[in-house]
Amino acid sequence: MCGLGWAQTAGNTAQDSDLQAQIQELKAKLATLETKVEQNQKAQEQAKKEQAAASVTTFPGDKLKIDGRLFTGLLDSGQQGKYTHWSGDVPDAKIRFTWTPSKNVTVVNRLNLNLSNSGNNPTFDYMYVDLAEMLLPTNTVRIGQRKLDVGQETWVDNPIENMLVSNSISHIGGYGTGVALRGKFMNTATAPTYEMGFINGPQGLTVRPTSGLPYNIKIAAPFCGNLFASGTYYNSGTMLGANSSAVKVAEISSSPTGATHWRRSLWEADLRYNYGATGILPFEPFGKIPPVMLGATYGASDDSVMGAGDRNGHYWFVEGMARINDKLYSAARYSVFDLSDGVKAKLGDSPVAVNSYKRTSLGLGYALSDLVILKTEYSWNCTGGTVVQPRLNQASFGVATRF
Repeated sequence: MCGLGWAQTAGNTAQDSDLQAQIQELKAKLATLETKVEQNQKAQEQAKKEQAAASVTTFPGDKLKIDGRLFTGLLDSGQQGKYTHWSGDVPDAKIRFTWTPSKNVTVVNRLNLNLSNSGNNPTFDYMYVDLAEMLLPTNTVRIGQRKLDVGQETWVDNPIENMLVSNSISHIGGYGTGVALRGKFMNTATAPTYEMGFINGPQGLTVRPTSGLPYNIKIAAPFCGNLFASGTYYNSGTMLGANSSAVKVAEISSSPTGATHWRRSLWEADLRYNYGATGILPFEPFGKIPPVMLGATYGASDDSVMGAGDRNGHYWFVEGMARINDKLYSAARYSVFDLSDGVKAKLGDSPVAVNSYKRTSLGLGYALSDLVILKTEYSWNCTGGTVVQPRLNQASFGVATRF
């Protein structure tokens, strides 16, 4: 009996093992089926997405980007300045359209809406096409009306991107129509950069120099210790006395009175600390601003004149910014422009001709957000070469934003 019971138990165990094996086999088949069902569902969903995408027509406007900036506020510059009795103004308002029809082609137009413009009429201050990697992988050919790469301040010479509301008294900058080759000498992050450009003259197509072609050259590079340095040279070619230089200096682009022909040449050297790898650090978004920024500039402008005396001068300025906390910062700038040999001109929009101009600016900024900053500033303006100094000190308060 005992032998028979053992045999029966062994038979039951064998049957259980076979049953377990069948169950495991069925589970494996079920898992395989579930995987195939899941794969089929994903394939169907992907096919639906591709079909939906194929049914949508892609227009060039799908690659159009629009951005802009705005500063509005109250400004007061005394009885002889531009703003009297706390005038309300919008001294800077721009909208930029950037269209990228292909990987290597970018079209950029910027509309100038400043209320301070002559006649308050909107204008395009630059319209150009960038052709990337046209000659080398590290360069871009820029064709059209562009902002000239002359110095460092010219790229933040507005109350939105600047650490202060005002600019330095020298305020170098301008626009011209022509062609420029821009890029890096090597394909590395710290490689020196350059721009070599030729222009037809100042803004517009009709004004040409009588001899020579206006050109600008700039070489710049980042260095260790968060330093950035650049050097710039500009030459206008010989122009008629009635013509203006594409690059203004201390708000002056016209020839001296009595000139029959004239030529402007300019050089500038810049050194920046904590302004980033390009030496240009707009103040929006505010979250990217370092704890301290320091800058220094020195340059000279020579106006060689026929029919009148030459108008030559040199300029320099130092500036700095310190963040007080996560939202509040203070900034300061001291700038000087001196004309040689007792020559006088209406530097910096002075209502009378002066021989020298010094500006000291102190300001505070408070970030309401990364893209909105309240700014206030007071500038002391001191001129030389006049019997009575014009009263030009300016107080400013306003809000700056980008969108």
